[in-house]
Amino acid sequence: MNQDLLPVKVLQIGMTRNIGGLETYLMQQFDHLDRNKVVYDFVNITNEYDIVFADKIRKAGSKIFGVCSRHKNPLKHYWQWIKLLRKESKNYKAIVLNTNSLEYIFPLFLGKIMGIPVRIIHSHNGGFENKIGQIRRALISFNRILMKWSVTDYFACSNLAGQWMFGNTQPFTVIHNAINTKDLVFNDKVRQIKRSELKFDDEDFVVGHVGRFVYQKDHEFLIDVFNEVHNKRVEAKLLLIGDYVGDDTYYKKALEQVKRLNLEESVLFLGIRHDVAELMQAMDCFVMPSRFEGLTVVGVEAQACGLPCFFSDNITKELKLVDGLCYFIDKKLEKKTWADIILKKSAVTRRDTSKDLSLAGYDIDTEVNKIMSFYLKEKN
Repeated sequence: MNQDLLPVKVLQIGMTRNIGGLETYLMQQFDHLDRNKVVYDFVNITNEYDIVFADKIRKAGSKIFGVCSRHKNPLKHYWQWIKLLRKESKNYKAIVLNTNSLEYIFPLFLGKIMGIPVRIIHSHNGGFENKIGQIRRALISFNRILMKWSVTDYFACSNLAGQWMFGNTQPFTVIHNAINTKDLVFNDKVRQIKRSELKFDDEDFVVGHVGRFVYQKDHEFLIDVFNEVHNKRVEAKLLLIGDYVGDDTYYKKALEQVKRLNLEESVLFLGIRHDVAELMQAMDCFVMPSRFEGLTVVGVEAQACGLPCFFSDNITKELKLVDGLCYFIDKKLEKKTWADIILKKSAVTRRDTSKDLSLAGYDIDTEVNKIMSFYLKEKN
């Protein structure tokens, strides 16, 4: 068969079982690709459970390869990678590592050895936990050197994420965390249905948050802020959408905090949900007090839904896509001050913001055309 008629095949790494921003980003692209031109396959690097959207991916004709967890059996993990790429590398024009840190870049190093022409590292984060040991620091420093030998192209979800991971000397391309804005346009009918399902009254003031229970998201701060909101408006509710992956420490802490503050009737732990877009319709505002972010997809989605958004000042201002909806608040301010700002600035009329996001470069069709052009250029 004429090779020019075959689609470019790209091997994507980074999907987990959780519906996080990275997974949402990849699936937005996956859903809008012209598969006659570009095909995404995936590698599950923790093969003890399936990645999210696995059935959908396989149904579309894409493959999901698996290797065991490097944390449980490092030697087996690396050996399975070698066997996989020894067999499959000739079928792929590109391999992409979607990552939040430089602790692990082995697939790109191996991809270089196995002859995959395009090897991309894509930064999805803009910071790291302060407490990392000397061994992890040494590994990151070593991988920073190895990266320069292994990687052909550098992507990032924001300028902050690129500068944090690659430094100021390494050129990188910003790939926006684009979404299908039409799916999130405010719909009052959906809002009423979802609020009814959640047993909310019309006067209930609903604060929303989407994020895994990890150090980065700072649920402790969020719940304290909500407690101050609740003190001022007893009919306030907090929706916590998301789960934990592996370590449940921060999830348990959140449960204990809610119980200690007597907020059990006002805080809903919804876990992993496939109806986040609909749940956002039910919210009155969106709050994300993260310690660090790359450029959070849910922040883009919340603006697409017309929600007033309250972010910590640790999050890049690149996330401000719609005028009059985004507020970046100093984490050093008192929780009462956060609550006052949230209550004061949440009284907005929801509107269609799809044009705003499209002008900002966050429409999925525009961004997919850009990324497909990149892969098709590499084919020639």
